[in-house]
Amino acid sequence: MAIALRWMMCLLVLATPIRIVHAQSQDAQDVDPQFDRPGISFASWSLPAGSVAWEQGLPDATWQHDGEAHVFQAVADSHLRIGMGHGLELQLIGSPYAFQRLSGGGSRQNAHGQGDGALALKWTPTAPSAAWSWAVLGTHKLASGDATFGTQGRAEQLAVTVTRSLDGNQSLTGSVARDLQASGNGWLTSLSYGFPIGSRVAGYLQAGSGSGVDRTRVAGGGVTMLLRHRVQLDGWLLRGLDRNSPDWQAGFGVSMALTRGR
Repeated sequence: MAIALRWMMCLLVLATPIRIVHAQSQDAQDVDPQFDRPGISFASWSLPAGSVAWEQGLPDATWQHDGEAHVFQAVADSHLRIGMGHGLELQLIGSPYAFQRLSGGGSRQNAHGQGDGALALKWTPTAPSAAWSWAVLGTHKLASGDATFGTQGRAEQLAVTVTRSLDGNQSLTGSVARDLQASGNGWLTSLSYGFPIGSRVAGYLQAGSGSGVDRTRVAGGGVTMLLRHRVQLDGWLLRGLDRNSPDWQAGFGVSMALTRGR
């Protein structure tokens, strides 16, 4: 299973340039895609039927220290999103490459491998007002990762995100997620404020808090830049606010609308 997932991700990456050329030849007047990257939460919009999007971390990283021990981890998360119509969206998720460095006490250990794969289904019901949107996302992780980076036993998550559009292309987004894992359960909530910086550049501020297996407190933000209408670049940074959280989390990524759909 792990080898199959890795090769699937590699083949999809190799096919991306061809699909981007096709996507860019489509009508440039269609609506800008709503990507899930970046942030703790996810977009409260699903892709229309026939649309396909690729979202790739380049990578996303964490830094944490506990006494003399320092841990650095970088993961290249990949999301393939497929619009199915009627507000439904299928997501194929994988981490084809991950790296970890553990140092302290005069020693250093490096580990390379891959993280778990996952299957997810997003549903976006019709909101009662154009100013509001919301979505539900259910995720089932596949125990396909290496020991250092994978999840042991079952792992499922059910999450809800709600967005309130404000004047001037601003927005408020709140989310709550319930994690069910073999090692325990947890809750994770987040609140973010999005705002425009330019015609193609936007920023956001975000805070997150979790309990149980998700015990954490973080705050930060990020920036996105939309290129050629269908390609988005992003950068983000989170600061841990307590000893249960990584000191820093940061990442760069690219998201691409591969096909327009209908």
